[in-house]
Amino acid sequence: MKQGKIIALLAGAVVLLTGGYLALRLKNAEKTKQKQEQEAPVSLISFDGDATASLTVQNEEGTFRFLFQNRTWVLDGDEFTANPYTVSAICSYMCNLNSVKTIAKDVTDLSPYGLSDPVKLTAVTDSGDSYQLLVGNPTPTNESYYAMLPGTTTVYTIDYTSGSVFRANKNTLKNRYLLDAYSTEITEFSLERDGKLIYSMTHDAAMQWIINQPIQWQGYTSNINEILDTFVRATATAFVDNNPSDLSQYGLDRPSYRIHAKTDAKETTILLGKMVPNAENEVSIYGMFQESGQVFYMTKAALNFLDDDLLSVAYPYVYNPDASTVKQLVVDCNDVQATLELDTQNKKYSCNGVDISDMGDEVTQAFQDFYQAVATMGLSQVDPDAKPEGEAAISFTYTLQSGEVNRVELIPASDTTYWIMKNGTYTNFMTRKKILNVTGGIISSYETLQKKIQEASK
Repeated sequence: MKQGKIIALLAGAVVLLTGGYLALRLKNAEKTKQKQEQEAPVSLISFDGDATASLTVQNEEGTFRFLFQNRTWVLDGDEFTANPYTVSAICSYMCNLNSVKTIAKDVTDLSPYGLSDPVKLTAVTDSGDSYQLLVGNPTPTNESYYAMLPGTTTVYTIDYTSGSVFRANKNTLKNRYLLDAYSTEITEFSLERDGKLIYSMTHDAAMQWIINQPIQWQGYTSNINEILDTFVRATATAFVDNNPSDLSQYGLDRPSYRIHAKTDAKETTILLGKMVPNAENEVSIYGMFQESGQVFYMTKAALNFLDDDLLSVAYPYVYNPDASTVKQLVVDCNDVQATLELDTQNKKYSCNGVDISDMGDEVTQAFQDFYQAVATMGLSQVDPDAKPEGEAAISFTYTLQSGEVNRVELIPASDTTYWIMKNGTYTNFMTRKKILNVTGGIISSYETLQKKIQEASK
């Protein structure tokens, strides 16, 4: 072969190799560009989340529209009470949403991505602007979710957390709190058990709890606050039915318990029925929001006050005036016959005419202990149907600094109990006779006072 031909062949090979290399470079550059474009985040939706006026969630369970009213999210309708935290989370994740990857463009078959029947979200702002998003299935590796914008053919992935929030089901959109409020906002509260009213009470203008039924009595604020704190923390474990035609299957046709609570802004009535059969780990009970007909079950122990009686919320003493308001206390209690004179402002005290003011701290303390034993004599049971009769066996007569006189009397009801009267009227309460003899009770504290006075008089 002639040298010129050889040179020509080599030159042609160099051209071919160079062209192939350049083509390969261009191809790789295009792939890199496509990959970069695919992996570059795309801003899908951007708006002011705080300006959201409504949110509509459309999924296989239905279409649910939520409105932002009075600084919270409410369902447009009365099917159930909205979970404002779930709705707020959807708005929060949706208002500034970027893609993770661009998966495919010009997609005609959306079924592989779960976008042929997606969850559809529609957020409308105060200005009337509308933003929509379609959310499909999670990716095979559960690292993200498929999503797209309505009216487009491009499929993206979004982060897994956002996708999980967006695909909220109906139960997640329901508020699981029995009452979504602060305990301090409750103004009315009542409990029924087996069809019998245990108590009904209201919070009055003086910021005190008053029991209205089945008797009228002052509420015991510290205990009531504990009950209300427990109630507002309690949640449904899961929802199981909606407005069932047969309530008996859950024991809700004749509920075991009925709780009613009210605030200035909302109220709820909770019915509790049968125990859940074969419940795992904890004892659970069926319940229902009476207003919406939503049936759920929950841990019974979450409402630890259900089996308490009226005494759990009643002020535990018949008459317990502050010693600074009392001028004289006359005690007529079996062998204890005592007249106490009090002037706490000037620290002057006497017992049965004996001035003990200068007998030392031990005598003064014994005097105060005896006074408290009388004033804090406890209640043991409620009996509003009783009709006390007979003479009082024991009495405590208080004369206040103002001149007002109040008299507490105990009338024997049985061998073990007394009816408690105040100013001649039955209080609906009883006390046990043995309460007088307990350590630190009226009799023992009086004996201690007498002993201290004798020792100080020597």
